Amino acid sequence: MPGIEKLFSEIADITYVSGRLISAKMLDNSDALLCRSITQVNESLLDNSRVKFVGTATIGIDHLDIEWLNKKGIDWSNAAGCNAPAVGQYILSAIAYWCIQKNRSIKDLTVGIIGAGNVGSMLTKYLTHFGINYKLCDPPLKELGDEREFTDLESILKCDVISIHVPITSAGEHPTHYLFSEHNLTRLNKNQLLINASRGAVIDNLALSDYLKSANSADCILDVFENEPNINSLLVNQCILATPHIAGHTLEGKLRGSWMIYAAFCKRFALPLNRLETELYPSNNLINLSGSSLEEDILSIYDICLDAMLIDSKLIGSRLIASKSLKAIPNNEIKNQFDHLRKDATKLSNGYIRRDYTGWTVNNKNSILTIPTD
Repeated sequence: MPGIEKLFSEIADITYVSGRLISAKMLDNSDALLCRSITQVNESLLDNSRVKFVGTATIGIDHLDIEWLNKKGIDWSNAAGCNAPAVGQYILSAIAYWCIQKNRSIKDLTVGIIGAGNVGSMLTKYLTHFGINYKLCDPPLKELGDEREFTDLESILKCDVISIHVPITSAGEHPTHYLFSEHNLTRLNKNQLLINASRGAVIDNLALSDYLKSANSADCILDVFENEPNINSLLVNQCILATPHIAGHTLEGKLRGSWMIYAAFCKRFALPLNRLETELYPSNNLINLSGSSLEEDILSIYDICLDAMLIDSKLIGSRLIASKSLKAIPNNEIKNQFDHLRKDATKLSNGYIRRDYTGWTVNNKNSILTIPTD
């Protein structure tokens, strides 16, 4: 959570602890808890504490026991939409990489998007900006009267690329838990790409691993896995790209998340907002783009391989591994290294800080790529 010191230092005493190791004892003298998705916030953590506010700098809230928090009168807030531009950028870079590998044009594809919330909606804006066809599926929003043009899952499963952007749900008429099990996975083929940057359990990971052994299986790019950090190491190596839950990790995405929980914190404790979100952002990155193809220019802004392959190597213990590459880690060490790989994920091995599209300025105005605005 970058920016926390600047945002909170004048209004609160701050104690930093590991998100997975935080305990009830550590919260004895705390009025508020700020966290991310790796921290399970529930009765066992907060019962008998003095915490009055929980802020998670993430879109998802499945790590919060909302029912219990509400029952106890503990206010909470998430940062809905904070990293939607970052995840949209990640998906475009994943597709661009796949197109180059398959010698396909991104403009000839149809992208099927499952989930039309903050992230799915941002992705539609980017695809429209770049002139890429898409189809959108979100039965709950359609039933609520959303007037956008929606299609059904049957149609999505026929798209060239399928990108998943849903919360994890088990109840109701449209549960997303194991939405992709053996039944739907086996309906895909080798000319398709499946991407999941939402929640790991939207796909049955064991069924996916079995499916990917088939010669006719679709390609798969995963940023999320079941049981993180104790993930299926075989599945990691079956994906054409695998990243450790960092799709939303741009500088803007993280700073925006920090500012959103700062704003909610100030509201809860009746404090004035003395910091603007824009104060947190540095000057734009400058770049000259080759203009050789839209795919290459998309990857010039954010090359997903910098997060997914052996690019930036360094010693950890006695092993030389990539800074954020799951594929480069011995299978028996993935669990222990998963969180380490997520740390400082905005720092890319080419020397750049990963930024939203709006964090870049293109010097050569005749480039094929124009920067989309959020």
